[in-house]
Amino acid sequence: MMIDTLFTAGNLLAMASWGLLIFLPRWRGVAQTVSTVAAPALLAVAYSALIGVWWSRSQGGFGSLDEVHALFQTRGALLAGWLHYLAFDLMIGGWIAQKSRLEGIPHFVVVPILILTFLFGPMGYLVSLIVRAAWRIRLSRPGQKTDDWPFNQGLSRLTTREPRLMASAFACFAMIIPIAFTATIDDRTLEGVNVWFKPLKFLISSGLFLATLGFFMPMTSDAFRRSSAGRFVVWGSIATTLFELVYIIWRASREEASHFNLSTPIAGAMYALMGIGATALSATGLVLAWGITRSDATHFHPNYRLAVMLGLILTFVLGVTSGGVMSAGPGHFVGATSAADTVIPWFGWSRKVGDLRVPHFMALHAQQILAIVGFLVARLHAGRATIIGFACCYSVAVNALFLQALAGFPLLPG
Repeated sequence: MMIDTLFTAGNLLAMASWGLLIFLPRWRGVAQTVSTVAAPALLAVAYSALIGVWWSRSQGGFGSLDEVHALFQTRGALLAGWLHYLAFDLMIGGWIAQKSRLEGIPHFVVVPILILTFLFGPMGYLVSLIVRAAWRIRLSRPGQKTDDWPFNQGLSRLTTREPRLMASAFACFAMIIPIAFTATIDDRTLEGVNVWFKPLKFLISSGLFLATLGFFMPMTSDAFRRSSAGRFVVWGSIATTLFELVYIIWRASREEASHFNLSTPIAGAMYALMGIGATALSATGLVLAWGITRSDATHFHPNYRLAVMLGLILTFVLGVTSGGVMSAGPGHFVGATSAADTVIPWFGWSRKVGDLRVPHFMALHAQQILAIVGFLVARLHAGRATIIGFACCYSVAVNALFLQALAGFPLLPG
């Protein structure tokens, strides 16, 4: 009975402490003292007593995983381990709240991190490190002094393009590391592919999309960036990307599909919301293209400006078209498939039947490819006709890939 009472008391103490951190941020002195000193100290007292009573009765040790498992077979030792977890998670949570407050991170940003720390401990700590690093990038400004190391100078110029978008892109790229590691230790598959492969691809593509918008944003005027259209480009892209990534990662952790999942009414509704979000995300590029072509836009080479504008427009038109057709069907394949079918490495595109992901991929990356072409044309002093001609050829190529996929033919038969 005493073991059960201590378990309940420890849980209530931890819950009350987390409640102070999350719901009463203005009581930061009280919340900080309770979460990092008072509650951990009380838990440490109970932990010490349990170790004194149960340690000598436990078998096992720390030499192997089996020994650790044996160590916590007794209820007293198991409770001691649980109180150890509660105490240190509380201390981490208090540390996160304090550091975030000192760095000026809004509490509404910190709350999900605290909840994640409450549920999964070190996972919340990892996310807090990424968010704090991204926050520093967000606060960087053009012309900010840095040291003479070329890498730091280049990073400063890059991140100050549009700090909020660049910070969000950094967060996407940083999340690749833990997700990639997760994929190496998880043998679960979905449709023959590791369950974490889709989150990996979406983190890369989302980070690249956000970084591209951030790189192009200085081409617009200050008036556009302060307008509702400019705010839509920034916060619309960040919000929709966050929603899609969180949902995709959550579904992957459950070994469930995020796309084409109509197994339940909730899954169907979430899939529809993902479609709306993807359309809104693509529309941010279209709005940015308008901002770049305004009469008050920042001066850039006209050929480069034209290429960037056409790339953003093509990404929206071709991406929404191919994505809409793909989402309207039962899947991205056109034709019967089997688990034994060969695919193109990394991309996962089918080599047996048509795959609508091929034209969709090419459509989404028009904004980067056209910008690179525009930069080269500007450097080589070629004419506008070169950019317009390339844009037309690129559109024809994407549409050809689209028709090829609809006809059921793969990109590379095999």
